[in-house]
Amino acid sequence: MKKNVLPLVLVLLGSSAGLLYRPVRMLGLLCAGIGILIVLFRFLSEREKRSRAARYAKRILLIVLTVGILIFTALEGFILANNRTDEQSTPSAVLILGAGVYGTTPSVALRARLDAALDYLADKPEIPIVVSGGQGNAEDITEAECMYRYLSERGIDASRILREEEATNTKENIEKSLAVLFVKGYDITDNIAVVTADYHLARAKVLFSAPNFIPVAAHTPLRYLPMTINYYVREAFGLARALILHR
Repeated sequence: MKKNVLPLVLVLLGSSAGLLYRPVRMLGLLCAGIGILIVLFRFLSEREKRSRAARYAKRILLIVLTVGILIFTALEGFILANNRTDEQSTPSAVLILGAGVYGTTPSVALRARLDAALDYLADKPEIPIVVSGGQGNAEDITEAECMYRYLSERGIDASRILREEEATNTKENIEKSLAVLFVKGYDITDNIAVVTADYHLARAKVLFSAPNFIPVAAHTPLRYLPMTINYYVREAFGLARALILHR
């Protein structure tokens, strides 16, 4: 019985965290999954000497886990390799990807993106800015409107800020924002800086699908480290979907 204490604790704590605190949901589910796997491996190990089916099941499970870990590691490697700002290239426009809004207040993730954009724009006073994001659940205004207010209240000329208020995912953020720039007469083949979370840049790059992509990384403050780790873990699945389905 004692040997099952750890996996049971992992399952209970992981499930509780995943259900009760959304910012660490993926970490919670991961912990719960590890606990379940430990129990399953012990169950199969106890029976493999007496049961051929248990022996084969354990081998298949090991193969699936090994392949899954290798794929996950490769995806995280790609994410980490693309989580930095390109300070050398010169943009003709800046696109800021949306994130959650609480009522009319930007979430931690969105505020990090906006602050990163303000730093990046400090020495670029003329170029246009597109803020992209529709209105989701528990949001009283669109993400684009929230970003527009935040930037204009901090000294950015409102006439520079173009709002794209329909996008509901990363692919739409990019496609609809480029359409806004095109309609306004800007050359969308010129270099365009994309501001988003550091862990999200790899997926944005895949979905941008053009060499004129300039990454600008927004880093969440260190005090939100558990949330950041959670998002890095979750992003591997989002990146896989982008690579396979391009959405």
